Amino acid sequence: MATHEELLSHDTRKALRLHLGESASSELLGVLDRLSAEIKHLQKHKVSSTPIVSRKGSFEETLIVTD
Repeated sequence: MATHEELLSHDTRKALRLHLGESASSELLGVLDRLSAEIKHLQKHKVSSTPIVSRKGSFEETLIVTD
């Protein structure tokens, strides 16, 4: 997992600790780390999808997911 040092500068992390406190800033940085890791995972594992439109004019939409 990426570390918050890769996402935010030292000064930004220091400001977060100063203004939010150690506990809150650690929690926020942890969330940012997890979001960053999830985005990287999604970028590496993209899935193609093809929308299928019903011939009957229905408003329902079906997606067929392929690798």
